[in-house]
Amino acid sequence: MEFEKLAGLIVLCWLIIAVLLMARLVRKGRELAAAFAARHPGTYESLGRPLPGFLQSARRSRFARFIAQREYRNLGDPGLSARFEAYRKAEARLLLLLLASLLVVALLVLIARHAA
Repeated sequence: MEFEKLAGLIVLCWLIIAVLLMARLVRKGRELAAAFAARHPGTYESLGRPLPGFLQSARRSRFARFIAQREYRNLGDPGLSARFEAYRKAEARLLLLLLASLLVVALLVLIARHAA
């Protein structure tokens, strides 16, 4: 197989997998936001109805800030707080996995280029 085709195939596979993993995490975040809205509707509304997503929006920014600053600890709901904490850790693991796998993909492309 030609180098360009091999490199393109490797990068395309990486992109597809990365997008699918991110979509799965966003879906889980939306389920978590729905549980938050159902259990604490007043707080959810006062925070600007935070919601994860792919496109930049005020709600997405608010959700990211809510997770990053661990504001879920202030809810007084240990079960929901534990779910948010698990989400935060899953988000960090995904970011680490994507960065590490991107390095591996880059190395594979470099090796394939030198082998060609």
